[in-house]
Amino acid sequence: MALLALTLVTACSGEEGPVASTPDAGGTSAGFCEPPLQLCGDRCVSTQNDPNHCGACFNTCPASSFCDRSSCATICSPGLAECGAACADLMTDRAHCGECNHACPGDRMCIDGDCVCPDGTEACGTACVDVTKTAAHCGACNQPCDFDELCSDAQCVCRTGTRETNCTDGVDDDCDDLVDCMDPDCDGATRRCMGACGVGIETCMGTTWGACEGGSGEAEICGDGVDQDCDGADLRNPDGWEPNDDCSQCRLVQPEPDPDLRISARFDSVDDQVDCFRFVADDSAYYREYIELRLTDIPAGNDYDLYLYESQSKCQARDALAVSDAAGNASESISYGESFGTSDSGTYFIRVVRFSGWSCDEDYTLVINGLD
Repeated sequence: MALLALTLVTACSGEEGPVASTPDAGGTSAGFCEPPLQLCGDRCVSTQNDPNHCGACFNTCPASSFCDRSSCATICSPGLAECGAACADLMTDRAHCGECNHACPGDRMCIDGDCVCPDGTEACGTACVDVTKTAAHCGACNQPCDFDELCSDAQCVCRTGTRETNCTDGVDDDCDDLVDCMDPDCDGATRRCMGACGVGIETCMGTTWGACEGGSGEAEICGDGVDQDCDGADLRNPDGWEPNDDCSQCRLVQPEPDPDLRISARFDSVDDQVDCFRFVADDSAYYREYIELRLTDIPAGNDYDLYLYESQSKCQARDALAVSDAAGNASESISYGESFGTSDSGTYFIRVVRFSGWSCDEDYTLVINGLD
């Protein structure tokens, strides 16, 4: 399972929303703040210069006074500027960097009056990124690694323990110098071949492809891609979500934002490789919310994987936010913590990918819990 979580803290007039943990059902969220900020009610504040929380939570300075270094004063100390009712150091204050009310975006720091990224990071858009170990910006901004790679020392490398993800593409998908059926990962995988009266199936057994079977007029097998009874078609039993095999065909699971629902679907054929779904998320910028996905009830002998994308273009580019690709019919799960301090509202895309196996009559279950 891959888990991606990015936390961005944005200063705004000396206050920020708390980073919230995921609440238990029926409970409440407990918040915490990045030092030196302090949680006052449901806000992260600087008690050094916040006139409503001067020196302590809810200690309000009188009118016509300022909060100066945790104390109410009628004038600011030398070297500090009057920014509203706060006394700010324009050289270091992220909420008033260089001038009053000029807040540094993302996790940038205020140094000598300029918003800059911390040492060891680079500005990629509004984020400060360590390009030596960030898969979306590996070695340089906007230079992503493939989904089965990680970024190490600014280079994309194969993840330890990944598998041959496609056993018929002629590509070494997991960087172990073994291609398709030569890789033990593909034991039991199938591919088409030409049988007596049409297309048949051959199976990978012990790193070699077996004999071509089927296509000779015997009883029809649902979904195997073979016309055993030679009637001109393979028997199929698609679910009600089809066609949804491509990012451009992703089915909207529910019109209301942030759905919390359970759906059933199936891969009824070797030709059914992907099921794509989408949902709308409505995000609050001041609370850290999560997208929770679970893929369960995978039929015995089958192997399905789970992918989450933040847009259709990311889906088409296979630039996933998070991936879960456990072996066999083990359940898959993704818990994605969205960005803090910015809005992550939008349409998210889910791809359920069939690695092996299929079933004409057994559904899998996909549980979707939107930004909560």
